[in-house]
Amino acid sequence: MAGIGFEIRKILKDETIFSIVKAFSYAGIVSSGPWIISMLSILIAGYVANFFFDNQQMVVDFTIMITYVIAFSLILTSYSQLSFTRFVSDMLFAKKRHKVLPNALGVMVVNIVIGMVFILPWTLSIYYETHSLFIASTFELTFIVLCSIWIVNIVLTGVKNYKYVIFSFFIAYLLIILLIFWFDKGDLESYLLSFLIGQTVLLLLLMVLMFKEFQSDHWIAFDFFKKVYKDLVWIGLFLNGSIWIDKFIFWLNPFTNSEGIGLLKYSPIYDYPIFLAYLSIAPAMAVFLLRIETDFAIFYDKYFSAAREGGTLKELYLYANEMIDSARVGLIEILRIQTLIGFLIVLFAEAIFEVFTIPTVYIPLFIVDLIGTTLQVFFMSIVTILFYLDKRREILALVILLFFLNFCLTLYSQYLGPYYYGYGAALAYFIVSLFGLLLLNQSFKRFHYETFMLI
Repeated sequence: MAGIGFEIRKILKDETIFSIVKAFSYAGIVSSGPWIISMLSILIAGYVANFFFDNQQMVVDFTIMITYVIAFSLILTSYSQLSFTRFVSDMLFAKKRHKVLPNALGVMVVNIVIGMVFILPWTLSIYYETHSLFIASTFELTFIVLCSIWIVNIVLTGVKNYKYVIFSFFIAYLLIILLIFWFDKGDLESYLLSFLIGQTVLLLLLMVLMFKEFQSDHWIAFDFFKKVYKDLVWIGLFLNGSIWIDKFIFWLNPFTNSEGIGLLKYSPIYDYPIFLAYLSIAPAMAVFLLRIETDFAIFYDKYFSAAREGGTLKELYLYANEMIDSARVGLIEILRIQTLIGFLIVLFAEAIFEVFTIPTVYIPLFIVDLIGTTLQVFFMSIVTILFYLDKRREILALVILLFFLNFCLTLYSQYLGPYYYGYGAALAYFIVSLFGLLLLNQSFKRFHYETFMLI
């Protein structure tokens, strides 16, 4: 995160309205880039297909397949995402940059092998229904490419060339849309091929930067697996699982799902509103990143520098108080910004739904999902601060609780009926956010003690 913070602070030095807007935009793209850009591209592609080709079933099949490859790739690689991030951080701190590239390739190879086996049942089901080897193989290849992208993206967090990374994402997704127009067939094959080509170009662009920044004499290594941070592995699994569990429950329930393609089911009543709701969280994530990287991280570094270099007690209390205040203000600003954004979106909800040809009957559920996604980004921000404080056991307890709460409450909301859809996930995030705040408050109270007495 240090590189991101450095770039943001450099932009803000100009002290102009334009620099603030630029920093805000930069923070928004960095904090929510891959996820938000992916969703936005799917929405745009679906809109283009509806408007120009008028093939509703093709649009549904395409959206379902891309949603599943994104979900499965994030879940499958979740065991390595946080743990490998820590490994890369350790290697950079130890001045062993040459070990990053071969281990990244090693993790990618392992994920590809596991992924090919994992995704096979869904690939075969698509082949048996479509009788198209091209569609089935494109689905599997897209999944493998996405698995690799998430790992390369982790490695590039240690590089300060974020403009190149953001540029790569925009080029790739712009290419997808242009290829859809260029093929001009309006069939599922051309849509899937366009998405695969775009993702492959993105992977190649990111790998070029990775090979440039982390040069090594070795091509592949598996040192990462010799020292796996088990708590981070479980945090990654439960965190990604908890984000997706409510969607899978709606996809698998015969009363809420619809037939898609092969084993891939979808839930129109749940998917469309939550899909749009996730796009609304970018401003809040940007505000939080700005606050954390321009205030919290600075005083965090000052505190530990003073602790290492013999700073006075007054300085330590000053830096700690400023750090705590910036965290508090950051969390409050998330709720303020997201409430305002949510209010504006609700005002124009009908127009937004008409643009994306989504039935307006889903607007009440969309409002519930807006609340749920607000609570989700609030909880993720609490987790971010707890990571700064190295509270991994506490984070693990929170994400395990979130997983089971989201699972149970989503099932219960389905039992209660359509009027209660969405409340399960929202309530789950509300409960874990309360527990997270309690843990965060307790951690700050013990901050000085744990810094000096538990070393």
